[in-house]
Amino acid sequence: MLELRIRGVDVRLSLLFPAAVVVLLSLDPSGMPLWCVAASAMHEMGHFLALFALGSRPAAVSVGVFGVRITQDPAARLSYGGSILVALTGPLVNLVTFAVLAAATGLTVPAMIHLTMGAFNLLPVGPLDGGQALTFALAGRWGTETADRAVHLVSILTLLPLATAGFYLLIRSGYNFTLLAVSLYLGLLLLFKKR
Repeated sequence: MLELRIRGVDVRLSLLFPAAVVVLLSLDPSGMPLWCVAASAMHEMGHFLALFALGSRPAAVSVGVFGVRITQDPAARLSYGGSILVALTGPLVNLVTFAVLAAATGLTVPAMIHLTMGAFNLLPVGPLDGGQALTFALAGRWGTETADRAVHLVSILTLLPLATAGFYLLIRSGYNFTLLAVSLYLGLLLLFKKR
C-alpha cells in the first residue's frame, strides 16, 4: 500500500491496482481495459468536482482493485441533498459522455462502456452510487438507521435477479462470468457491512 498526503488529503493506493491494470492490458490487446480505466477516472473526477463545487473536500481517498473510496472531511460535511448530488455526479458524467460519444461515433465500445458504467452505478445497491444516493434521500426523511435497513433490503432484492442473470449468462456463454462475479462481490460487501 502506497500512502501519501497531498494538500491535506490522505491518499492510499493499493499496489494491486496498477498491477491489475498492467495484467488486463497485457491479456486484452483490444484496448477495452484502457477505455474502462478512462471511463472510471472520468466517473471519479465527476464525484471530486461535485464535492469541491459544494465547498467540501475529501479527507481520504483510497484507490484499490475494486474502485475508489472517498471519505469526506468531517469538518466540511455536506447536507443530504449535497451528498445525493455528489453520489449521482459520477454516473451522470458517464451518461453524458455516452451521449456525446454515441452522437459523434455511434454505439462504439467506448460509448457502451460509459453507458454500462453509468447505468450500473445507478442501481440501488448500497455500495454503488445509486445505493448511496438512495441512502441519503431516505436518511433525510426517516433517519440513518431506517435508511440503512431499507437500502440493505432493496440491495438484496436488486442483487438476487442480477446474480441470477449473471449465472444464466455464464451458462449460456460458457465463459462470461463478469456479471455474476460483480453481483457476488457486491453481495459480500453488503454482508460484511452488516456485521
